[in-house]
Amino acid sequence: MRERPLLFCVPYSGGSARVFRPWRERFAEHAEVVPLELAGRGSRAAEPVPTSVRATAADLARTVRETAAGRPHFLFGHSMGGLVAYEMALANRDLAFPGLRMVVVSGRNPPQRSAAWRREVLSLDDRALLAELRAVGGVPDGLSPSIAAAFFLPLLRADLRGAVSYRPASPPRRISAPLLVFLGRGDALVEADAGEGWWRCTDAGCTVVRHDGHHFTIFERVGELAATLRPFLEAAARPGRAR
Repeated sequence: MRERPLLFCVPYSGGSARVFRPWRERFAEHAEVVPLELAGRGSRAAEPVPTSVRATAADLARTVRETAAGRPHFLFGHSMGGLVAYEMALANRDLAFPGLRMVVVSGRNPPQRSAAWRREVLSLDDRALLAELRAVGGVPDGLSPSIAAAFFLPLLRADLRGAVSYRPASPPRRISAPLLVFLGRGDALVEADAGEGWWRCTDAGCTVVRHDGHHFTIFERVGELAATLRPFLEAAARPGRAR
């Protein structure tokens, strides 16, 4: 029997853990998917939203330590979640926490590049902000204006404030695990040479995979993501009780 590695998944700005729940079935043979919930939403709705990317990363890195307990694991993050995953890897590296096999980033400029949505986006009214989000395919299906104004947009704005105010170390600190970076060719929020910048963020090598589509297309191509990750997940599986 082989024990599957854990795949911790960090959502994008305004997102929640539920976007990764369907992934459990897609990865079931080779990994145990663990959707991470950001404070302020879902099962953690009563908690205050962190004010920075690093605060979010410190919070989720603690969850990884408590859950993985040294078990082989991977971190995946999309958009802002990719930046959080990178900072999580740094936080746990500083604590010498073992077991991280790879950080997988999707749809995000490298840390040393400013976010494609800059501070001006924070001053947009609700209608304009939803239009910007709709242009990159990020408006949830069935979102009504009242729900958007009451719940979704306040969370999105809080997350965006953290993302646009983020400043990395200079030069950016390097994680000790390999990086696997997925970038959409039609992603308006990612610069054409973003992959090159991610190379400077790891001591263990970086692989860049480009796919057709926009900022959120990765969620329509989970099968391809799973196939790309499969050899790495299989290599990380270890003898033990199947889980």
